[in-house]
Amino acid sequence: MMMLLQLSCLALFCCLASGASNFPPELPRCHTGDTSCIINVSHMLIRQHARTGYPSAGFPQVEPFLIKRFDISDGRTGSLNLKLNFKDVNVEGLSSVKFDRAVGFGADPATSKYEMYGSFPKIVLKGKYVADGRILILPIRGDGDAEIVLHNPKFSVKFKPGTQLRNGRTYLSVDKLKVLVEPQKMNIRLENLFNGDQALGSNLNQFLNDNWTEVWNELHPSIHVAIAEIMKSVLSQLFKRFAYEDLFLEN
Repeated sequence: MMMLLQLSCLALFCCLASGASNFPPELPRCHTGDTSCIINVSHMLIRQHARTGYPSAGFPQVEPFLIKRFDISDGRTGSLNLKLNFKDVNVEGLSSVKFDRAVGFGADPATSKYEMYGSFPKIVLKGKYVADGRILILPIRGDGDAEIVLHNPKFSVKFKPGTQLRNGRTYLSVDKLKVLVEPQKMNIRLENLFNGDQALGSNLNQFLNDNWTEVWNELHPSIHVAIAEIMKSVLSQLFKRFAYEDLFLEN
């Protein structure tokens, strides 16, 4: 899930940077503002290297992508009051990303927009969980294996960079970043609920899936914030390494 984000931005900038002097010359670059080129090269890079990575271009392996820890805490009053702690979560399905639209990426990073829109056929998250909370008046306790499937999720990533001039080159920082994910459907499976009580566990999983829209509405703010923080960290490392001028062809 986190890689909805990482893919949409990190892959984009890595593909743009591919033609700079310290990048493999066989990878094409785009002119600033050429969003069709940006989308095409992003697709090429991800489909060819998602499972292997491309270290010389600064592009990591993203299929599967491991998230060491992912916490969701929703303490609001209402039908759902749930804390979920995930660890060692493998995210699968990212190599099938489809970018539909890119906006901005102009010559002046101080004024340009930076937006990516797209979708995935399916995103699957598998890992370990600990749950504590309640739904309606039913307490929820459990720990074990978890699987969350987002079907046909659409996503958008928008960020605003800060700029700093060093040795005549422009380096970016990620000042603001916003992520939105909208699945068409969500399935959840939590093993070993209620100390392994099969009947109660099955009923709760069924309740979560029957009411997935309400569950998603309660949990997605925390999910978006967590993913945005991860994405911001990834982009910040990239921008420390490469100047903005190296990411594009000269106009």
